[in-house]
Amino acid sequence: MQIGVGSDEAVANYCVFIICSCEISGAALQCMLQDEYETHEWRGLAQALGRMRERKPDVAIVDMAELGDACARTMDRIRAASPNTRVVVLVGSANEPEGPRWLAEGARSLLPQPLTVEAVRRKVRLALGLRATVGIGVEVDSR
Repeated sequence: MQIGVGSDEAVANYCVFIICSCEISGAALQCMLQDEYETHEWRGLAQALGRMRERKPDVAIVDMAELGDACARTMDRIRAASPNTRVVVLVGSANEPEGPRWLAEGARSLLPQPLTVEAVRRKVRLALGLRATVGIGVEVDSR
């Protein structure tokens, strides 16, 4: 069962790679996205790049720790392995000082923590070029 997924997204086969050295953040992202997208979690960039040559992801969520000081070189390696992959950078806060540099070097957007289902799905939908409206219906019994 897919929760909060429209029928048009349920039949599409988008692939998202999560490249995150933090086990908790990676698992949380995978849990938030696996109902809507084919989702793969990788602990390191080298591991993910090897797989990108076989299965081209539509979106790659990359932890800022994986970018390091050589962001441009890392972005080039991702583009070489999978040219049409859109990169979303997972950052510690919305005010990350390196954010503008990462955007200038090819990242599609920044995904600040703390992570929420709505924010994560909205960022991925925007990166895919889909409508940004995401609604998860919840009924509350007030008895």
